[in-house]
Amino acid sequence: MARRLEPTPGNEGTATSSRGHDNVLVELPARPRKQPKQARSVALVDALKTAGREILEGEGREALSIYRLSDYSGVAISSIYEYFPTIESLIGAIFEDYRADVRQQVIANIHALPASATLYDGIEMILRTGLAALHRWLQVDSELSIKSAYYGELVRLEIVKPERFWISVVIPALVQRFSDQVLVRDREKAGFLAYQAVTALPRALLIEKPEYLLDDDTVRLLTRMLHALLTTADPE
Repeated sequence: MARRLEPTPGNEGTATSSRGHDNVLVELPARPRKQPKQARSVALVDALKTAGREILEGEGREALSIYRLSDYSGVAISSIYEYFPTIESLIGAIFEDYRADVRQQVIANIHALPASATLYDGIEMILRTGLAALHRWLQVDSELSIKSAYYGELVRLEIVKPERFWISVVIPALVQRFSDQVLVRDREKAGFLAYQAVTALPRALLIEKPEYLLDDDTVRLLTRMLHALLTTADPE
């Protein structure tokens, strides 16, 4: 059974485990210092994320410094530090926006599939979109992408406090859209297995075999596996 580990005092952004003499120290992705509450602060943070995103996508990770961000956005360095103590924390927030964009895109695409579409089509679309997004994020900031993938695995295994990942919303939307094609008797178990597969396997690709992310046969093989999981009727 998975054990949840709490960050130790004085080690914010880490999770530590003790079993006998074994210690595990995990570095978590950087986070913003605080969340904006007033409309003016929200607009400021949005402007910083937009500026950072444009620099990342247009000039590359190496170009994004606190000085470049201040010059590009017109925001004083002291105001930037008020919300983002490091550039990494800003990029982490940008990646959160990337994930939100993908979630909205995929859910919209599920509902937009034609009446003739099948569950297989839906699974293939989700995987193709998700793997392409992982590849894109890897090009933007490979170090943070891999760190985020490791962090996602810690969340999945309940070693750190879980967050709401985009796929946890997408899978139920997919099953609802093609409910009549899901033939497996134990939907709860099948849903759990599908969720684990569609979260863990893409992360494994990102960490170990990133060159597989855009291969057509990668999407095809994963789609076949998940489709068989959901559509194979149990024997009487």
